Amino acid sequence: MPKREPLSDKIAIDMTPMIDVVFQLITFFMLTLKTVITEGDFDIRMPLGASAGAAPEDAPTVLRLVLKADGEGRLAKINMNGSPIVGDDLLSELATGNEALRQAEESAAKSRTEGTKRRVDAAAKQKNAAVRQFIDTIRGKVNGVIGGGTGPGGGADNTEAEIDADPGLQYEHVVYVITAVSGKETADGQTVPLIKKIKFAPPKKQR
Repeated sequence: MPKREPLSDKIAIDMTPMIDVVFQLITFFMLTLKTVITEGDFDIRMPLGASAGAAPEDAPTVLRLVLKADGEGRLAKINMNGSPIVGDDLLSELATGNEALRQAEESAAKSRTEGTKRRVDAAAKQKNAAVRQFIDTIRGKVNGVIGGGTGPGGGADNTEAEIDADPGLQYEHVVYVITAVSGKETADGQTVPLIKKIKFAPPKKQR
């Protein structure tokens, strides 16, 4: 009986298919790899050199408007860069107009008659006249400071307004001031901007 040769523990592995796959992967990556670097593609912001004849830009004119309130939230004083721009008599007329309209509206709410309606209309006209005079006064002061420039680079573009109002001030007074400094109407009904950038001062810390 012929002898059987003992089985070997070593198993022969054919490496050819694996080598073929490796070479195919190498070829694929070599063909798809982009080796060209775009010249001049740098995301760097260099400082601009000052030219010899270039004139420095003018710093913007800042108008700081401080609005002070009385104990009842009415506007008691308004200053622009430290100087008052509205007289006490006009502030008193504004407060009187507001109070007259408030009382007339309360009476009309209790009793809707022709008399109370006429009273509301008269009080509204009184208040509107005071508000219009108040806005025109502030607008005239602002226009005098910025020089009336409305073109590119003029007063409207080179002026900032910062409004510092007391926390207890009635908000309608702030609206009047914003209306006054933001623009004016011409005779043909067009709106001309006075100040394009209006901001509020940071809130004060409560003590």
